[in-house]
Amino acid sequence: MRLLSIDILRTVAIGMMVLVHFVENLSAHYDFSPLGPVSREQLWWLPVGFAAPLFTLLTGVSYRSWIAAQKDRGVDDYIISKRTVRRGLFLIGIGFAFNVFVWLPEDTFNWDILTFIGSALIILNLIRKLPTEVVLTGILLVAVLSPPLQVLSDYYAFWSNGYFEYDLTLSDLVTGYLATGYFPLFPWIIFPVAGFLIAPTLFTPSSNGTSGLRQSRFLLVGCVSIGCLVASFALQRFISLPPLISRWTMFPASSSYLLGVIGMALFSLLALNTIIDKNWKEDRGSIITRTAAQWCRIISKHSLSLYLLHHIVHLWPLWLYGLMTTGEPTAHWQNFLPVIISASLAIFFCILVVPLFVMVDKYHLPTVERIMRWIGD
Repeated sequence: MRLLSIDILRTVAIGMMVLVHFVENLSAHYDFSPLGPVSREQLWWLPVGFAAPLFTLLTGVSYRSWIAAQKDRGVDDYIISKRTVRRGLFLIGIGFAFNVFVWLPEDTFNWDILTFIGSALIILNLIRKLPTEVVLTGILLVAVLSPPLQVLSDYYAFWSNGYFEYDLTLSDLVTGYLATGYFPLFPWIIFPVAGFLIAPTLFTPSSNGTSGLRQSRFLLVGCVSIGCLVASFALQRFISLPPLISRWTMFPASSSYLLGVIGMALFSLLALNTIIDKNWKEDRGSIITRTAAQWCRIISKHSLSLYLLHHIVHLWPLWLYGLMTTGEPTAHWQNFLPVIISASLAIFFCILVVPLFVMVDKYHLPTVERIMRWIGD
């Protein structure tokens, strides 16, 4: 059963990704205005740093729900593991193909979010039977070890120009995968594992029909989310620690950033599960709310395809125009359009894809999700 709260949050995450990527890739350094180049301070309203944590945490939630559905159908545990690994390898393969054909061959090993999610699925399969206490200990170890690993690997040397750069050597590739890429295992694996752990707490009915256990579960999640937010604020304001711990940065993912976005994601899950899932009735509500719910379900269902498509839609024309005008595909990267136009294009894309995927579903056209299920299942 699809939960509307998950579909809403995944839609929000995809929407933020589309907006951020359109604006950053088309306009981040746009300098053809009387006021000079755009600065990051002028883009304070851009939801940078919130979409990826939410999306990856929901990956863990969805995987837990998928396992439960498989078991309800009587699927053998061995088959579940095989399907998980196949899906993970499929996503890793799609991630490499995406890097080559969308971000160009020199970015093949930039360890973007697709290769990370594929790896995360395989790791979740390995740890899914471990006791909760062991997994929580693993999360704590990853959080504690990540800043030292970033220092030991000389993180900033890979980001001297504001984006990840590497040499095609085994040491750089392994270092990028573990600690210095866009979404390395340390510390990003925390998000899908946290989602995997929290899913049964929020979305499994309490036993014997009593409400006491459910209330205690919700109280636990609420306390954890608020505790993470308070700890994040304290690290930034009141405790003198190295920047990799105290500064709010996504690249690298600092300790205060990890705590803050996990707290916000868990609180969002708790709030929507309480407000939406417990009260939503498909046959009730206005036509506006029913339509909005349907749109969220469509976008959530096709989130992987949308992730790939929105990059193709705005990057391929940019590379083609660069080739035609200068002979260099990336010549106009980040300085092609004013911010207002790129943001408007992002909103227009989000509106247009809904009827597009309605038609895709109507005529049962192939999508990345369908191909993954065909290969994985």
